[in-house]
Amino acid sequence: MIRVLLVDDHTLFLDGLELLLRRSSAQYNVVGKIHEPLKTLEFMEGVLIDLVLIDIEMPGVNGVDLLKRILSRFPHMKVAVITMHDEDQFIQEVIAAGGHGFLLKSWDSEELLHKVNSIAKGIRVFPSRPKRPNQSEHFSDRETEILRLLAKGKNSLEIAEDLFITINTVKTHRRNMLRKLKATNTSQLLKFGFDNNLL
Repeated sequence: MIRVLLVDDHTLFLDGLELLLRRSSAQYNVVGKIHEPLKTLEFMEGVLIDLVLIDIEMPGVNGVDLLKRILSRFPHMKVAVITMHDEDQFIQEVIAAGGHGFLLKSWDSEELLHKVNSIAKGIRVFPSRPKRPNQSEHFSDRETEILRLLAKGKNSLEIAEDLFITINTVKTHRRNMLRKLKATNTSQLLKFGFDNNLL
């Protein structure tokens, strides 16, 4: 059973999304629907939750700021944004904040459910963007493979086990990717992967 918390200031949308999740083939349990986003963290204390879906524009708090607050208090929580906005600026802010997905309300119900299912499994989901010419040449095939596993939320040990290589080899590849992009953290690597359609 996947326990989901929905946060959106539009109650009609909350009701529709709850109905969609309950009717899906996956086993979803909507543990709460919050239309006053400032009450989100208070509600989450003492409630078992696997996934939080939040709107990006709500009165009193920005969805990205709320996402940061949730992950600060519950660092292992899966948190994704669901919104009408598909501007790159919003998407990049969610990636940089450590969000697990960026879902669009304009998607049909089948696509939306597919994306939610992926996020529930630990796969990060963001809208595709056209690949910039030659940008993928920055990384080797192995580095790209590791980047995609990082996007699924796996750590260096898990990646090493999946690829049958040592953890030191994984760390070396990560350092090389950071050096090539002159980046300082994994969020910047994931942003590059997203921008260049590598993920």
